[in-house]
Amino acid sequence: MLPQVILLNGTGSSGKTSIAKELQELLEEQYLNFSIDSVLYALPPSDLQCMITGQDIVRAGYEYAKLVDGYHRCLPSLLDAGCKLIIDNAWIDANEVDALLSLLSPYRVCVVGVYCDLAEANRRERERGDRAIGLAEYEYPLVHQVFDYDYKVDSTHITPQQGAQQLLQQLLQGQS
Repeated sequence: MLPQVILLNGTGSSGKTSIAKELQELLEEQYLNFSIDSVLYALPPSDLQCMITGQDIVRAGYEYAKLVDGYHRCLPSLLDAGCKLIIDNAWIDANEVDALLSLLSPYRVCVVGVYCDLAEANRRERERGDRAIGLAEYEYPLVHQVFDYDYKVDSTHITPQQGAQQLLQQLLQGQS
């Protein structure tokens, strides 16, 4: 039986969301791709632009930690409604991860590390144009320190389709 939650953790621009979208197409059951970006894209456009350019958001009430906490708290509600989820973020804070795993403890969760060479992540970051430059470099030494992974995918030299196929193989083999 496949997990109810497939959690992808890796630096920005490592390919998490691209792999998640491809994996959705490969899975026989429907999974929602609900990443932290789903919440961030709900910010006012000018605040989102500040994030992209690496500027501070000065709007009253903005706290990144509050957005992440809200994102985490949405997950059990979606799962309780019967949705299966592929979630992704670059989790680097152990307390945040502990809180997330506590919320997800009643569900079957598979934790996947998405690895990517820093030079490649930096190249992707520059090409996409929708991330603050330097985010991948900041996250790189931290992101894989907070989870014990069930599976790993290295996206450095493969397409998102290939990464999703590799992950699906691992998920299916883990069922037996």
